Amino acid sequence: MSASASGSAAEAPAEPLGEAQLKSAALTGGDVDGFQITEFPVKPGGDSTARPADCQPLEDMRTGLPDPGPKAFTGLLAYSGAGPAAGSATTIGLMAYDGSAAAEGVLDGLRTALKTCTAYEGGVPARTTVRSATAPDVGDDAVAYSLRTERDSADAFVVVRSGATVVLFFTASGTGSAAAVPEALVSAQIRKLEA
Repeated sequence: MSASASGSAAEAPAEPLGEAQLKSAALTGGDVDGFQITEFPVKPGGDSTARPADCQPLEDMRTGLPDPGPKAFTGLLAYSGAGPAAGSATTIGLMAYDGSAAAEGVLDGLRTALKTCTAYEGGVPARTTVRSATAPDVGDDAVAYSLRTERDSADAFVVVRSGATVVLFFTASGTGSAAAVPEALVSAQIRKLEA
């Protein structure tokens, strides 16, 4: 964690966000140049089991159902119309927890899984290869990785914690090459959340 990240940790609000606060902290159309942003009102549902079990936190985040679950959730879809991310879609999930310890647990679980999990079976599609990536220097803590199936290019994930809120960024590969989460979306969303 950088000095700036640890400084923001001390300043992060102690009170967890409620549903209305979470929605007002979410990006809207016009917040990020080159992106069309819409609400994604579908809440995650169902479950999926990863084998081996130490990969489960990665599958849980892929399905939008981390353990522990958040007390409030707001979803967005961001479409890029220009630049290197043109044509890609990024799902953004803002998840509010009752306290920073629960939010920290989500990222700790992902980080632990990434130490040992290189591939897993289960879920849809049936087999997924895991690769760690360099996390952006935003929020209080961040984790980045990619998941790739045997038939598809890698999808990119960035998960950021700011206080008691966890934000998932998931960019699917739709162009035949490995996806990348647009840095502009990550920085803009975390800035707005922390404002």
